[in-house]
Amino acid sequence: MNLQHIVSFSAALVTVACMASCEKVDIPREEQTDSYDQVYMSAAVRNPNIVSLKMMDSAYSITYGGSYGGVGTPGQDIDIQFKVDEEKVAQYNAANGTSYSMLPASCYSFTAENATLATGTLSTSPLAIKVNPAEGMELFKEYLLAISIVSTKNDFKVNPSLRTAYYIVKASLDFADFPEFDRSGWSILAYSSQEPEEGETNGGLALHTIDGKLTTFWHTQWSPSNAAPPHWLAVDLGSSQIIHGLAFTGRQSTKSGKPNQVDVAVSTDGASWTAAGTLTLENINAQQKFFLPVTQFPEARYIRITVVSNYGNQGFTHLAELGAF
Repeated sequence: MNLQHIVSFSAALVTVACMASCEKVDIPREEQTDSYDQVYMSAAVRNPNIVSLKMMDSAYSITYGGSYGGVGTPGQDIDIQFKVDEEKVAQYNAANGTSYSMLPASCYSFTAENATLATGTLSTSPLAIKVNPAEGMELFKEYLLAISIVSTKNDFKVNPSLRTAYYIVKASLDFADFPEFDRSGWSILAYSSQEPEEGETNGGLALHTIDGKLTTFWHTQWSPSNAAPPHWLAVDLGSSQIIHGLAFTGRQSTKSGKPNQVDVAVSTDGASWTAAGTLTLENINAQQKFFLPVTQFPEARYIRITVVSNYGNQGFTHLAELGAF
């Protein structure tokens, strides 16, 4: 026997010895496979499911359903019952260190609570829960919706780790969909103070927030002393408008005093005012746009902004331009 044959023969002996000594693979017999057959929610495999909606008065569908996992397909119809599971929202927050609010009941309709996983199939027909963001969601706020399998026909086994599907739901808007209002008919309704001493170059008057010039700005009184806060100004849009948000452009300088937190109020008559949210501005010169943080965008003719705090904690504040859309 030559060397090559000896090597091949030795390798074969090693392989046989390994096969004899290695642990056997336990392949389940046919009568054991029932323990592998389980119902689950396919959406739960992707937990959490991210759902982005546009903030508008329209109904969107969030789909869910039941699926079959195991050997082959079910040999009988499996009836599955679902529910919106509020308890799971609290459990999710506790397990993940989050603080999501439950999706408000006013904005969704859950009617398809039952579905049948038919014999020979692997999933139910898709079910849908209808969500209308305008019926109670806050703009840009993230909510949590949990849908669970409650029961199955004949107590068919449910995969415990895939029993509940979680949906993080947020309503958003795109600034590009809302052009800024024409300001040619705007005027200043009132203001807390202004500073004429800023001169012709800078302006310093409230009306300079709507003159279209970045070189001018409104500055609250600083001569002979700072005017007492709160500092505010109100504008007349000239006609009633649906107000979705505001645009601010800071004074083109590195000096402190730029608005930080700003309270927004709106009015139809210029006398009685309705709060429309608080905005947080950055300490920058560029234009900043904000949607109003309200559940329904107001229709109004007048807008009032009140500077609650400013960068540098100065006794004065200033603003180059104010717009709306």
